[in-house]
Amino acid sequence: MKIADILLIGIVILGISACSQSNEKSPATEHPNEIVSEIDGTTMVLIPAGTFEMGSTTGDSDEQPVHTVTLDAFYMDVYEVTNAHYQEFVESTGYPQPSLSHNPRFNAPDAPVVGVKWHDATAYAAWANKRLPTEAEWEYAARGNLTGKLYPNGDIITGMDANLGGTDGTDTWKWTAPVGSFPPNGYNLYDMAGNAWEWCFDEYNGEFYNQSPQNNPRFGREIAPDNENFRILRGGGWGGSPEDLRVADRWYHLSSGSTIGFRCVKDIRQTGE
Repeated sequence: MKIADILLIGIVILGISACSQSNEKSPATEHPNEIVSEIDGTTMVLIPAGTFEMGSTTGDSDEQPVHTVTLDAFYMDVYEVTNAHYQEFVESTGYPQPSLSHNPRFNAPDAPVVGVKWHDATAYAAWANKRLPTEAEWEYAARGNLTGKLYPNGDIITGMDANLGGTDGTDTWKWTAPVGSFPPNGYNLYDMAGNAWEWCFDEYNGEFYNQSPQNNPRFGREIAPDNENFRILRGGGWGGSPEDLRVADRWYHLSSGSTIGFRCVKDIRQTGE
């Protein structure tokens, strides 16, 4: 074989290799679908950037008007924060125990921590290098890429789908259930309906307050250490009716209770990805 032919073959092989590499996504421009939080060791999934219709035309008055919201991508905890993970936070920081930590109905290690106030949830999130979701982020994630549905799984929800009031189907728990006991939604998030109401960042004033971290002038600022402002809760709890578990349903509270927990989110820029 002539030297010129060998050189030509080599050039062709190099060209094919370069073409193949150019079709692969650059690690610098993509984000993994799943990460493990470096502080609390929890699994988080990527919620892709997107636009959705927030609210409901048939729900409560404070769910209206339905409005278009656009969000950047972010990571969200796959599960509600458990008693075990919250205990790691308490032991690491000396933070006070949650109010129901000694109650056998609610203190199983794999059950969601409940009896936590909004400031308790924000303290945990800060320790874990995370934050609470805005209610827009929460609703967007809860919908799981379904459009116009009442619940994270569709238009009907039963004890086969979530831990809610009563015990039927696979819902055999009278109180909180171990996280992940029911099927996940389309974003692989568990218990976005039922088990524990989840704190959001936003204040509640009877109407939609903010649409995204970028559009909320208070987001990212230091939060005054008080409980004088109602804060948003989403998702329904173990004692709730199907009406409470709708993705658009909004509740609010000043303090806490046995049905109130939380999960965290993390901005893409916080992950170093």
